[in-house]
Amino acid sequence: MLHSRWVILAALISTSGFAGVSFKQKQMRVGALMKLQTNAPTLAFEAYQRELSYEEQGLSINARAKNETNLLADKIRSQIHSAYKAALAEHKDAEVAREEIRANIEKDLELASPELKNELLELAIQTLDSVEAGGVSEEVDLSSVEVVMQKEVVNRVEFLNKEEAPIGADPINPKANTSKDSERKEYSTKAELMETLVSDRESSRWVSTSNQTIKTAEITKTDSKISLQLKFEFLGVSVEAGPMISFNREYTTNAVIMAEGLNPVLMNDGNFDLWKRDRAGKVVVQNGKMVKRYVSFTCDAQLDFGTDYTGAGGFKFMGLGGDVTVTKKYVNTVNLASRRIALPEYVANKSMTIKYLSELCHRDFLNARLNNTMTISSSLNIMMKNMVAGLTFSHPKTKCAQDNHCYDWFNKEVISLVKIKNFPRCAEESGREKYRSCQLRGIEGQNCPVYEKGKRTSNGEWEYACDKGLKCVKYESQTFFLGAEWSPAKGKCQIINKKTYRNPFDVANEPTEIEIHFQN
Repeated sequence: MLHSRWVILAALISTSGFAGVSFKQKQMRVGALMKLQTNAPTLAFEAYQRELSYEEQGLSINARAKNETNLLADKIRSQIHSAYKAALAEHKDAEVAREEIRANIEKDLELASPELKNELLELAIQTLDSVEAGGVSEEVDLSSVEVVMQKEVVNRVEFLNKEEAPIGADPINPKANTSKDSERKEYSTKAELMETLVSDRESSRWVSTSNQTIKTAEITKTDSKISLQLKFEFLGVSVEAGPMISFNREYTTNAVIMAEGLNPVLMNDGNFDLWKRDRAGKVVVQNGKMVKRYVSFTCDAQLDFGTDYTGAGGFKFMGLGGDVTVTKKYVNTVNLASRRIALPEYVANKSMTIKYLSELCHRDFLNARLNNTMTISSSLNIMMKNMVAGLTFSHPKTKCAQDNHCYDWFNKEVISLVKIKNFPRCAEESGREKYRSCQLRGIEGQNCPVYEKGKRTSNGEWEYACDKGLKCVKYESQTFFLGAEWSPAKGKCQIINKKTYRNPFDVANEPTEIEIHFQN
């Protein structure tokens, strides 16, 4: 049974029609998302492409959710059949092949969304148990999966069909302004002012006397919230069944005004006091003329963005210097500040007020073009995308992915005594969590734990699991005296095949081969 809230919302979306958004606009929105694929390959952007197809077909929310559920089920079934076929070819034993695939199913589904995990696990095990019968594309009853899929469909439909509140008119593409003067007091158009603000010419001078700085009230625009499903590896293939991530973007703009002197530059009617005044508050007069004070300003734009999700694991961000952190929420900010110029008295035949300045810095500055293809707001978005380009998903306890990630740990944190006859490996921890961490593995001659009939018979002290290509060989049996253990069993790591075995320290110290190709 679907949750009533989603049933009602789905019905409203299905009947609304979304007349205000053209299909071309929807295509452009999906196209913008697909450009992120290179930087964030673990995110399921393809779902938005399928959503476009559903929009063309006019499918209901329920039909879309049903189709998404069946696509996911088919992919899991198909991959189990492919993986079983490969395992059977390698082991030549059906039972061994099934057990290998079963272990990998349980391991890979640990990173599935908690709402999907149980039903996907049941589907996978049932498929494996009946693998000899073939058949891949039958529909199944996956009610919990379908509920989750319906929520995701509703989110995608809302994104595609949301009518954006415009932040102004069309993006301003100002005509060239060859003037190098940043002290202008009047601009005939808003485009002229925007060109001056975004130009790369020098800013106006700083105030060298006592001064005051004020900020206009911040104006905020919340952009579309994008919900994306995280992919994870299932038997070697990417599956769109990981936790959901939401990307939230919020633009904030304001003007920063600097004025010489300590008399208030802003009057109670919202106009600016542009006259220099003495200590008595009277306007300064020189040579029979009233003297104007120097007032300058900048437009500032800020984009706050964050990612959030529900489920196990976390986001991993690789920072400068190789820093690694894992978090369930990532928040950051990017800023742009305009050139500093003198505060004009008139823009487009309108006198400058605090309200007018705020509107210019929000609506017009965000839309001002830096070049033919980029506006201030798109520049902020590009910086945001570049900052989250290293987004990956992992178990929060994961410390490594490859053996070389453990070399610093081995060389700096492991005491010398423990290093003897050991080599660092990135290995999976036993148990249900299935995370990877740095562990020591014994090389030739190292003491190793001896197990007999499922029970450890060695004492477990200074014993290490043998490294790849080695096996633990018992050289001394457990002995008893008067019914009590007298001495434990002892084992050592020995080479399985001396012709193929290579010492891991020799392999680790080999130089990396670099291929150089010369073009004729």
